[in-house]
Amino acid sequence: MKKLFFILLSALSLTAFAEDVKLALLQPLTVPGSTECNPMEISMVRGELRKAFGWQSDFQVLTRMDVDAMLKEQGFQRSGMVDDNQRKQVGVMTGAQYICVSSITKYGSQLYIEAYLVNVETGQMTNPATQYANVKNEDYSTLPASCNALAEEMLGAIAGSAHKSPKVGGVHNSRSKAGQDFTEDAWGINMKMIWVEGGEFMMGCTSEQSDCYDDEKNVRRVTVDGFYIGMLEVTQSQWEKVVGTSVYQQKNKGNPQWSLNGVGPDYPMYYVSWDEAMEFCRLLSNKTGRTYTLPTEAQWEYAARGGNRADGTKYAGSNMVDAVAWYTDNSGSSTHPCGTKRANALGIYDMSGNVWEWCKDWYSSSYTNYDTNNPTGPSSGSGRVNRGGSWYNYFARDCRVATRNISTSSYRNFNLGFRVVVLP
Repeated sequence: MKKLFFILLSALSLTAFAEDVKLALLQPLTVPGSTECNPMEISMVRGELRKAFGWQSDFQVLTRMDVDAMLKEQGFQRSGMVDDNQRKQVGVMTGAQYICVSSITKYGSQLYIEAYLVNVETGQMTNPATQYANVKNEDYSTLPASCNALAEEMLGAIAGSAHKSPKVGGVHNSRSKAGQDFTEDAWGINMKMIWVEGGEFMMGCTSEQSDCYDDEKNVRRVTVDGFYIGMLEVTQSQWEKVVGTSVYQQKNKGNPQWSLNGVGPDYPMYYVSWDEAMEFCRLLSNKTGRTYTLPTEAQWEYAARGGNRADGTKYAGSNMVDAVAWYTDNSGSSTHPCGTKRANALGIYDMSGNVWEWCKDWYSSSYTNYDTNNPTGPSSGSGRVNRGGSWYNYFARDCRVATRNISTSSYRNFNLGFRVVVLP
C-alpha cells in the first residue's frame, strides 16, 4: 500500500455564489519514499481532478504553477494546515478562500482518492470526500467518473446542487447552445469546448507585444463571430480514440529515429501534419454531426488574447511567460500534460507554449487589410499557419499571442500539434 499526497494549484472562481468564492488547488506532491503509483497515474488523477473541479457549475479554472515555492509544502501535507503568513500569501496570490488537499492510496487494482478543503482564513479542514477508481490491468476508464463524483461531493456542500452541470450516465451533457461551454464525449474523448463570444480586436503587433516579427506588423481591426474552441490542445488519448494511431506510430511515419518528447494520455498530440489534423476534425464531425475544424488564424489569436475578456497580456493569460508557457527555459526538453500552466482570461490553456498549433489558413507574410470580417486568409500559399510557440522554442517572443509561424501541410514535428473549433 502506498499513499500519495498532492495539491493542485489553480484559482477556481465559484461565480454562482453571492460572494466571489475561490478554491486553490496546488500542484502534485509525493510523500518521500512512495513508489507504487506510477507517474502516469499521478498525472491522470491530477488532470481528471482539475477537469472535474472545472466542470462543476462550469467554473473557470485558472492554473498557477508559480506559488509552490512560497509554501512549506511538506509541512502543509503533514498537518493539512498552513500558518498565518502562508495563508496570507495564498490569499494574496490567488484570492482563494479555500485550499483543496488531495491524496491517492493504491490498494492493488484500486485507487482510493481522498480530498478535503482547508479554510484559508481559519486554517480548519472541512468538506472531506472519498472515491474509489478500479484500475485493474491499467484500465483507467472509471477514473473520470470517480473524480467528477469527488468534486461534486466536495463542492456540493459549498455551491449547492442547483449549480451543478447536467450529466447523463456520469458524463456531462454536450450542449450546443451558443454561450455555454460543453463537453464532447464522442469515443469517450471528454474534450471540453469553451464558448468564445464574438467581437472585434486589433490583430497583430499591438503595443504590449513589443518584440514583434515583420509578418505581425500590419495591424488591423478584425471582427469574428462567436465559436467554440478546445480548452486544451488535442491530447494523445483523444487522438488515439478518434484516429487510432499512437504518438509512436505518428513518429515512425516521419522517421523511426526521431525522438519522443512527452508520452501519456494527457500530453498534447504531436507528429501530426496539417492534413492529419483536418482528418481528425472530419472524423469527429462525422461522428457528432457538428462541424469541427481547425481555428482560423483570427479565431486563434482572438481566443488566445482572451476574446471579449482580453486583459492585454503579452502571452495567453499573463505578461510572465513562465506562468503560462512551457518553452525551452522551463520545459526540460519535453512537452507537458495539457493544462498544467495558468489559463487565459477565457479559461483556455497552453495557447502559449507546449506545442505549436495548426491553424486553418494558408500563410501570407502580411495581413490583407480588406479581409477583416471573419477572415480566412489567402486562397493559396506555400504553407499553413501555426501559432503559439512550443517547449522547444528558445525565445519567449515565440510564445506571444501575435507570433506567427509557417509549415507545409505535410510537415510533422515533435513540437507541433493542434486544437479544434466548432461553430454554434
